Amino acid sequence: MARRRRRNPNATPADAAANPAPAREGERPAPRARGGNRPLWLLVIAAGLYTCYLASSLILPIVLAGFIAMLLAPLMRRAPLRWLPRGVSALLLMAALLGTLGAVGTFLATPAAEWVRKVPFVMREAAPKLRDMVEPLQQATQARESLGKLAREEAASSERVVVQPPQPDLIEATPRVLGPVLAVILLGFSFLVYGDDLLRKLLELRPTRAQKKLTAGIVQQIQSDLSRYMLTISGTSLVLGAATGLWLWYLGVPDPLLWGVLAAMLNITPIVGPLLMALLLALVGLSQFDTLGTAMLPAAGFLALNAAESQVLTPAVLGRTMRINPLAIILWLMLWGWLWGVPGLLVAVPMLVCLKIVADRVDDWKVWSRLLE
Repeated sequence: MARRRRRNPNATPADAAANPAPAREGERPAPRARGGNRPLWLLVIAAGLYTCYLASSLILPIVLAGFIAMLLAPLMRRAPLRWLPRGVSALLLMAALLGTLGAVGTFLATPAAEWVRKVPFVMREAAPKLRDMVEPLQQATQARESLGKLAREEAASSERVVVQPPQPDLIEATPRVLGPVLAVILLGFSFLVYGDDLLRKLLELRPTRAQKKLTAGIVQQIQSDLSRYMLTISGTSLVLGAATGLWLWYLGVPDPLLWGVLAAMLNITPIVGPLLMALLLALVGLSQFDTLGTAMLPAAGFLALNAAESQVLTPAVLGRTMRINPLAIILWLMLWGWLWGVPGLLVAVPMLVCLKIVADRVDDWKVWSRLLE
């Protein structure tokens, strides 16, 4: 027979609340209220996003430098760099990265400038073909009237004055561009040199051994998986760029190497980048070919190559462990594109990959991991 607990006649209500009576046999304990902290978490997330929007000029270079350091950190642990001082290894890696980007930019600067100067002429030649394409579909819309008016004005005028857009002041624009670039370079170099010390001090702040082990495992997995993801995406993007350049060379499009490199660069940002590249190739095709069907061949061929790369090649290399829901990618790109513009589109997918890795390792975040898969 269960013993009854004696009641202290001098006990206060606070003592009764601190030492509740045990549940009787066969009686279920009262369930805890769930979701009490959800409004607080929503406020924290909203405050974080608002801070990212207001302090973008400060936070964005730190984020870019952190991703560069995480991508290059695994290379510092491999021979022969691991036998060198960390400062020398970091300097060599940063110099190699900047040298590669500079070489590509210098090689493509001349054809890119030529196409920038051709933009008014390309739009003038593409306007009548665009009018013929949209006329059967939108006969009563404002788009048809504006394009038709543009085509009639171009056909009636024998002499055309091209109005050049105002050129930006390079003296004023250089500090705004050069400052964040230098900040990213210096921060990336500092993270490579002192990143391990910073991680060690971070682990010392964790109270238990299990939490230290979990934090160290998350950081190591982010470094390895993010490097693997970015290297894989870069490799498949290079394959896509080479195939796109060959396809455009076969069609006779000028400067196929420029468009191949641009296709590889834009493919790093999924969904948005390929759509933008297809639009550019459609305009190029309209300016280079006479018939509408032939003009759509550059964009159609690129979309077919991109579908093969994104649906066959990349999943075959990455496997199913790093595959993310396309809807989550679109919403994530919209969010960070709205907050940070073009740089936000570049860092959005790596941030989503890091979020998925953390959600896989933390038990309370498992539901977010399943939503992202």
